[in-house]
Amino acid sequence: MSDSRCLQCDGHFDATRHPICPRCLVEGWLATERFVREKHDPRRLPMTWEGYRSVLNPNLVSNPRPYLEDAVARGRWYHDRFYGMYVFFCPEPLGVHPGSGIPEGAGEPEHSLDCLLVAEADSKSEAHAFAVSRAVFDKQIEAGEFVPLSCCEREGCGALQLPGRATCIDHQGGENA
Repeated sequence: MSDSRCLQCDGHFDATRHPICPRCLVEGWLATERFVREKHDPRRLPMTWEGYRSVLNPNLVSNPRPYLEDAVARGRWYHDRFYGMYVFFCPEPLGVHPGSGIPEGAGEPEHSLDCLLVAEADSKSEAHAFAVSRAVFDKQIEAGEFVPLSCCEREGCGALQLPGRATCIDHQGGENA
């Protein structure tokens, strides 16, 4: 365990599991204006779309904080090599499926999706949530599309690298999120 202190909220967190303060991460996601994008918003149903999409669980959209807090406590960071972004992935936040899948051209969900993914998870303005299938995500990991965050490059440090950096939060001169 690597105990790090957040300079924004003065909280402590395990930097071997979180490159960014989890409390501040959740607050940032909640403050993101378009955290739930139109195509993933269940309040917009029925609405057709030009491609496959997911729609989030209405409970997650109406009361996101407990789902996001649970997701941050249990989930993992990955680098999406295809899109060049950092994502946060969590299976079944609060023990529920966070959304459903809607095939191209359909207006209603047709199957449940068991994981929450926050794309651009490190961005204070572009982070956004949607539901994914764990089986599909696992295959994408196996194919190398998603890669877990690496540890800090400083010798002897086991903390996770900040997204897009080679070192952890403690070796960035106190930079925080």
